[in-house]
Amino acid sequence: MVERVDTVLRTELNLPSGLADPNVYVLDPACGTGAYLVEVLDRIHRTLKEERGEDALTPHQLKQAAKERVFGFEVLPAPYVIAHLQLGMYLQRAHAPLTDEQAGKRERAGVYLTNALTGWEPPDKQKARLPFREFEEEREEADTVKRDKPILVVLGNPPYNAFAGVSPTEEEGLVEPYKEGLIKEWGIKKFNLDDLYIRFFRLAERRIAEKSHRGVVCYISNFSYLSAPSYVVMRSRLLQGFDKLWIDCLNGDSRQTGKKTPDGKPDPSIFSTESNPAGIRVGTAIGLMVHNDEAKESQSVMFREFWGTHKRADLLESLQNSAKQPSYAR
Repeated sequence: MVERVDTVLRTELNLPSGLADPNVYVLDPACGTGAYLVEVLDRIHRTLKEERGEDALTPHQLKQAAKERVFGFEVLPAPYVIAHLQLGMYLQRAHAPLTDEQAGKRERAGVYLTNALTGWEPPDKQKARLPFREFEEEREEADTVKRDKPILVVLGNPPYNAFAGVSPTEEEGLVEPYKEGLIKEWGIKKFNLDDLYIRFFRLAERRIAEKSHRGVVCYISNFSYLSAPSYVVMRSRLLQGFDKLWIDCLNGDSRQTGKKTPDGKPDPSIFSTESNPAGIRVGTAIGLMVHNDEAKESQSVMFREFWGTHKRADLLESLQNSAKQPSYAR
């Protein structure tokens, strides 16, 4: 996913350095332990070395990216701490360690303990005070990223939870636009759009298509939004908001296919492991979407499917040798 985003930045948004371009601000809104952020920094590091070699500025530019334009939000304290640890260790290995500044304040990576679904607009009333000054500072810095940074890339693996309940008021009714007209225009009276991953799609759509008017979204998520009737308005909005969409459907669903390929062979989740060969229950898909106000070509949607026990290897190989992999259908 990181490699595909880097390519799209170069080919669709005319940014020859991709993620290494100093104007590219990246956000993983549910960063967990920081896996995507580490890969983004690694891609930036490799590009800097290709362009500049191992000169003295390369570690400095890498560290500046980690501090000032590669951001992660996480709502749970434990993965938040691990994300900082992982990013710090990566920068240490890359000879760009975070250090204590002259004022005695330690340099930090751009990972914040915050709810990514709130705080994007100024509050209508005074915020509740938090019990510690450090928590107040963390919230203020996270809100600065949400409101002031020109986010160009939103990527990651947002949480899926169909039983999360209705979006609370402080999340500003994120998914309400995806419900407009479902009953009157489409006759869909029973629907569930309160899965958490839908809120993160709406967050990304609003940030890139409506506010930045330029950028890339790349999520791996539950694949239910691709075909279920409840998501017809969501699909329509995504089609209106983005110029090009690439969908890599990874299947592996227990309910729709029983985790079987069309010819009856095993079809585990892309998240399968040796200790859990079946992986997660729901089918997944990678959605890559780009919006560019300067785009002159007509809109296009490209779709392909991956099946079977080797889909992860096939997906990775498609980065290098697309001729051997499923071609996109328009």
